[in-house]
Amino acid sequence: MTRVPRLYVPGRLAPGLAVLNSDQSRRLADVVRLREGDEFRLFNGDGKEWKAVVTGIARGQLHGQIVECVREEPPLPLVIEVWCGLVRPNRFDWAIEKCAEAGADVVRPIVTARAARGDGSSELRQERWARIATEAAEQCGRLSLPVVEPPGQFADLLGRHRGPLLLGDAAGSPWPDAARALPEQGRLVIAVGPEGGFTPDEVARAKAAGAQLARFGPYVLRTETAAVAAVALVRSLGR
Repeated sequence: MTRVPRLYVPGRLAPGLAVLNSDQSRRLADVVRLREGDEFRLFNGDGKEWKAVVTGIARGQLHGQIVECVREEPPLPLVIEVWCGLVRPNRFDWAIEKCAEAGADVVRPIVTARAARGDGSSELRQERWARIATEAAEQCGRLSLPVVEPPGQFADLLGRHRGPLLLGDAAGSPWPDAARALPEQGRLVIAVGPEGGFTPDEVARAKAAGAQLARFGPYVLRTETAAVAAVALVRSLGR
């Protein structure tokens, strides 16, 4: 069965005209090759998905009609925020995409003592990260839109943080033990260090802030792999 294409459209959705921008129109008409009468789906991040039908294509502009709401889901009980150490740009892009697919609600790059130099944020990179998260949400079927926050200093974030914090560390508790202590609802922050991990001082600061240390498998994981694995493990608990 052919997968029905999905698009994120900000703003209110209801039966009536489907308003798409030029990039979305070209994508459906030229890349996906939808034709009059074909179906596509729209969502705006509020937990609903709408069925729409192509009503015509003229001069590169696709016109559609929203028919009905076909899926609605309540928010998951646990909001997951991932603090991920900055790594090389292509690998951090991958981390955002896969964390979004695994179920992260917020991804925040963090600057640490061992973070890759020169790989911080810029306006263009922030726009790219947001686009990657949106496209991942469209592809994976989720009805909420992940948010990518600007980078923050790990020490500053720890100083402001209140609530459960799970820190990835090779010396941490095995996952089954760590999982038993996780909240079932509310908000959980997962912190994953850069290449080389967190420094001993950073780990000590995190523990002083109430962090629980955990390892996400039997082997050493790259930063981006650890971030995705941690989100998937928490979501696998049904939270």
